[in-house]
Amino acid sequence: MTQDDDRLTWDQPPAVGYDPQAPRPSEEVEHLGGDQNVELLPERQPWRSIMHGVGVIEQAVASVLLVMILVLVLAQVLSRYVPGTWVWTGEVARLSLVWTTFAIAGYLAAYDRHIAIHVVDWALRGRPLAAVQLFASVAVLVTCVLMMYAVYQLVATDVGGETPAAELPLRFVNAVPFIGFALVALRSIMRIVLVDLPAFRGRVETGS
Repeated sequence: MTQDDDRLTWDQPPAVGYDPQAPRPSEEVEHLGGDQNVELLPERQPWRSIMHGVGVIEQAVASVLLVMILVLVLAQVLSRYVPGTWVWTGEVARLSLVWTTFAIAGYLAAYDRHIAIHVVDWALRGRPLAAVQLFASVAVLVTCVLMMYAVYQLVATDVGGETPAAELPLRFVNAVPFIGFALVALRSIMRIVLVDLPAFRGRVETGS
């Protein structure tokens, strides 16, 4: 069994008890509702390795933030039974939840795992479907750019404010969404260039 273009191909003689009618692993996963999406990466090096590394960093940051949320929530519970006040734990836990959303947004976009309703995929095929997907990617890109501009204005006009409990600089707190929107915008550009435009030009298939 070898792997070619992220799909399993069988080039070895069938083993004893092999059933040619049985579903192959990829088909079985799809039948069970499994996710077969692969990471969207450039074809050339070193950009391919760089973007894959960015995805690994995104996963690591999101994992650390999730652990931080767990620890802070447990600390809130513990603070009810021990002397002292840890008011900042609740605030940082809420901020960490928001930061996790933006930290992992680009990674999810690279795997096309954001929540979506794929109704058009059942009604259209070929170039019309490619046109809709291209429009969707452009809409996501434009939205991210506009949000980046709004966040930039918010950070640029900051006068040194801090959060009430943890006293974190608002400039730092508001900079995290800018990074998240930038990573999603980058993945949107990659999807437009690597997937949507070639499909619209008829160079790749957009549906079966």
